[in-house]
Amino acid sequence: MAMRIIRWTTPRGGFDTVFKFVFFMVVIHAVSVSVEYAIVGEIGLPPLMRFALSTLTAAPFVALALFAVHRSYVLHLQLVSLASTDMLTGMKNRRAFFTLIENHIADGDQGIAMIADADHFKDINDTYGHAVGDLCLQAVAERLRDVTNPDETIARIGGEEFGLFIRRPTSEIRDLGLALCSPIQVTYDPARKPVCLTLSVGAARIDIGEPLERAMRRADEALYQAKLAGRGALVTWVAPSLPAQSGAVQSYTSFNPATG
Repeated sequence: MAMRIIRWTTPRGGFDTVFKFVFFMVVIHAVSVSVEYAIVGEIGLPPLMRFALSTLTAAPFVALALFAVHRSYVLHLQLVSLASTDMLTGMKNRRAFFTLIENHIADGDQGIAMIADADHFKDINDTYGHAVGDLCLQAVAERLRDVTNPDETIARIGGEEFGLFIRRPTSEIRDLGLALCSPIQVTYDPARKPVCLTLSVGAARIDIGEPLERAMRRADEALYQAKLAGRGALVTWVAPSLPAQSGAVQSYTSFNPATG
């Protein structure tokens, strides 16, 4: 309730600021006149003079209150953003990702849940150090931004794991897999050879009414299959009862998508 009041009273621009300032001044004047009449039984000053007196008295306090509310709201938005952002990559974090996708599902939106994992990331950290590892994670984040649409959701959901929620037909998954899993070159020192890393990706279409947790488990199973298949691949989940048809196409491995 308090946040609704703050959102409503927060000035959103020049016109809105003037409107809310005038609105509160009129309300204060009306309350002042009503209280004066209730106590004294009459209004001692002419209406225009009475309004001018109310305005001069209350204007500094109304202006200060509007400024304070605006600053409080801006700080609130900044805190919300910090709480939902992964500081290294600038992406949404795990909690924000799950909240956003659950909202999409509640609204009836259908899509595909994906988990992308940086291959051999521990070896990169052990060989080149955590600073280079951080550069690699930032490069992965940039790759995800490059290959996804603005209305799709991407996030860092673990150490070297990233979550995606895409809304595309199954026919486009192959091209997305190629774009996601092609090698990423990370230059950490101009005098040295760049670090090359790939992504393994598991995908699962979210069924209508299906809990997100279940879809993410299926995507995780597909990710495990991508790792077993040699990494650097996107695998879509297939029901265990169905025959798996796998065929590597460059960095793409496809199991027939299935619901279940």
